[in-house]
Amino acid sequence: MSTPKYTYWLKSGIYSGLQKAAVLLFGIGSVLVLTRSLTKSEMGVWNLFLLFAGIIEIIRQSLIKNSVIKYINSHSHEEHPGIQSAALAINAAVTLLIGVLLAAFIYPAGAMLNAPELSQIIYIFLPGLLLLIPFSHFEWLQNAHADFRGIFWAYSLRQGLSFLLIVLHLLTAREISLVNLVWYYNAGIAAGAIVSFVFARKFLHAGLSFSRAWVKKLWHFGKYVFGTNISSSIFRNTDQVVVASMVSTSAVALYGVCIRISNLVDVPSQVLGDILFPKSARMMESGNLEGVKYYYEKAVGVILALAVPASLVIMLLPKLVLSIIAGKEYAEAAAILQVTIFYGLFLPFIKQFGTIMDSIGQPKVNFIVITFTAAFNIVSCVTLSRLTGVMGAAYGSMLSYGVCLIITQVILIRKLKINPVNVWKYMFRFYPEMIRILKQRFMLKPVAK
Repeated sequence: MSTPKYTYWLKSGIYSGLQKAAVLLFGIGSVLVLTRSLTKSEMGVWNLFLLFAGIIEIIRQSLIKNSVIKYINSHSHEEHPGIQSAALAINAAVTLLIGVLLAAFIYPAGAMLNAPELSQIIYIFLPGLLLLIPFSHFEWLQNAHADFRGIFWAYSLRQGLSFLLIVLHLLTAREISLVNLVWYYNAGIAAGAIVSFVFARKFLHAGLSFSRAWVKKLWHFGKYVFGTNISSSIFRNTDQVVVASMVSTSAVALYGVCIRISNLVDVPSQVLGDILFPKSARMMESGNLEGVKYYYEKAVGVILALAVPASLVIMLLPKLVLSIIAGKEYAEAAAILQVTIFYGLFLPFIKQFGTIMDSIGQPKVNFIVITFTAAFNIVSCVTLSRLTGVMGAAYGSMLSYGVCLIITQVILIRKLKINPVNVWKYMFRFYPEMIRILKQRFMLKPVAK
C-alpha cells in the first residue's frame, strides 16, 4: 500500500499540534478564570503584560531559532557544536540586553499606556526572563531535529503549572493579584526548562565550541528575521497598544479576549509553520523550487480546511462564544470578535509566506514586506480609532492584513509561480483524504475467514 499523502504532516504535526493546542487551551482556561476574578482594568494590564512577554519571546526567537534550524539541517554533524554554542551565546547576550532595557524603560511605558501597575509586574518577571535562556535553547535544538515531543511536554508543564497554581490560589484565597500571576508565570518557565532539558540532552554536545564565524553567520541570517518579527509584532499588536493609549485598559480587556479566541483558529498555521520550515529548507538546498511551491500550497490549503469551519461558527455566534469563554459582560465585544476572526483567515497565506522566504534564504524580502505593512498598520489603526474608537483599531488591522495579503501573493506568484487556485483545491481535497486516512487507521478491518 502506498504511503498516504498526508503521512508526513500527520506524523510531524501530532506533537507540534498538541503543543500549540495545549498553550492556547491553557490560555483560554486562564481567560475563563481571570475574567471572573479580576476587574476589567486589571485584566487589561495583564493582557498588556502578556503582550510584552510575547514580544520579548518573539525578539529572542527571531534572532536565533530559524538560523539554528536552517544551518543544522544543511550542515554536517561535525559543525553542530559550533552552531549550538553560537546560538547559546547570542541567546544569552540578547536576553540580558532586553532585561536591562526593560528595567530602564518600563516605567514610562506603563504611564504612556495608562497602566502604572505594569512596571511592578515587569520587574518581577525579570528572573523568568533569565530562565527563558535555557528553556528556548533546548526548544530550538528539538525544533531543528524535528523532534516535537519534548517541546509539547515542556510547554504543557509550563502553561499547565501556571494555570494550576492560579486555580489553587483562587480556591484557597478567592482573590488573586497581578503580582501572584507573574510569580506563577515564572514558576511555569522554570518547570518547562527542566523538562525541555531532559528531552533535548541527546542533541547537546559536550563542551562549548565557540566560533566567531558561526556567531557572525547566525547573526547575519537572523538579523532580517529579527527585523521581520519586530515588524510583525508591531503589526499584530498595534491595535491593542492604540486601544490602551487612546481608550482605556478596560477596552484592552475586551479586545484582548477577542484576540485570544482568534488565536485558537490560528493553531494550524503555527503547527504547519514549524513543520514546513525544515522541509522547505532541505528542498531549497537541493534546488527543488517546485517542491517548495507544492509545500506552500499544500500547507495553506490544509490550514484553511481546519480554520474556515471554526471561523464560520465563531462569526455566526460571537456573543455565545464570548459569554461562554469570558462571561456575559464581555459579550459587548461581539463585533470586534467578528472582525478579528475574519482577518484571521488571511494569516495562513501571510505566515507561510514568511516561512517560505526564510527557508529559501530570502529573509530580507519578508522583512521589507512586513515592515511596510507594520508602518501602514500604525497609520490605519490610529486614524480609524480616532474616528470610531475601539472598532477603528479592528478595522485598521483588517485593512492592513488585506494589503499584506495582496503583496505577499504577488511576490510568491513571481518568485515561485504559486497558484492561489491550488490552495483552495488542496483545501477541499483535504476532507475526503482525511476521512480515508482515519478509516484506514481507526476503523476495524474485517476478520479474515
